Amino acid sequence: MVRIPAGTFRMGSEDGEPDEKPLHDVRVAAFEMDATEVTSGAYGACVVAGACLPAQIAWAGVTAADHQVYDEFCNDERADRRSHPVNCVDWAMADAYCRWAHKRLPTEEEWEYAARGPEGRSFPWGNAPPSPEVVNGCGDECASEMRTRGQQLKSLYAGSDHWPFTSPVAKYPANPFGLYDMAGNVWEWTASRYCPYGTASCDDARRVARGGSWQVVDWTMLRGADRSPYDPSTRNTSIGFRCAR
Repeated sequence: MVRIPAGTFRMGSEDGEPDEKPLHDVRVAAFEMDATEVTSGAYGACVVAGACLPAQIAWAGVTAADHQVYDEFCNDERADRRSHPVNCVDWAMADAYCRWAHKRLPTEEEWEYAARGPEGRSFPWGNAPPSPEVVNGCGDECASEMRTRGQQLKSLYAGSDHWPFTSPVAKYPANPFGLYDMAGNVWEWTASRYCPYGTASCDDARRVARGGSWQVVDWTMLRGADRSPYDPSTRNTSIGFRCAR
């Protein structure tokens, strides 16, 4: 794990989506965060121990046809993807793994601070637009592979990042805190409910995922301030997690 020092940063963005506003100061206490997303191999050890459920797609209305299309993208139990991030896990499964490992899911505030730093970088690597050298998004190789499966996707950037789907963790440069893949590869569950900033109480059951994934074709979703709400029971091929403590 990487030690993240206490600090204050400006959370949110005035230039992003409406749910990123208002820009506000947040003080974050020191904490530790996994340097990488939890891998399929590490998650598999929890399954073997009987503390975690096997990772597979599941969402409201999922069909046999969906399984035929998407099961191949789930990394769990695939020997050649043990170093890839686990995906196809819902919020409770991510929470269970972190508890088994004597950790917890990071809050939304912790996650954004860890990704952007006190200086408030737009992306984990800085303020430059995404490129295949710094992030695993949906490059030319991903768009090409998905077209063979009947999905028409544009490329996030020109060129190939060499991984049509997920990549092994830590294949791209770490951010200044020493954290890998804080953008791209898989979205990451946080502990936080999807609530407007500044709300004292909120009954929205959705949970916030951060960071974008290998399927992202819109660079704005890779920004550290971007917030994506998901039903906590969702298990899809682009969501994984990392733990904190």
